[in-house]
Amino acid sequence: MKNYDWNKMWPGIILGLIVPVITYFIYYWVVSTFGLRRINVSLCMISNLIPFYMSMNREHYNMTKGILLSTIVLAVIIGCLSFFTSYLNIL
Repeated sequence: MKNYDWNKMWPGIILGLIVPVITYFIYYWVVSTFGLRRINVSLCMISNLIPFYMSMNREHYNMTKGILLSTIVLAVIIGCLSFFTSYLNIL
């Protein structure tokens, strides 16, 4: 892994899909353990800002494109699920 070129689009897509899922599981655990009020599920996508800025600072622009692409795909999926089904209740 020492000589792996991280400036590719695939690591960015995978990282951009995994980070919000991990954030959601942590969020679900905190809400269920402490009995907190639930907030919007789409806020878990904010966690993509961390790898986005890290890849921008290291000038890995192809990886940044992958993170941005996966964020847009997740936003479309969450938007469709929240408006057209009852899986994600926003209100």
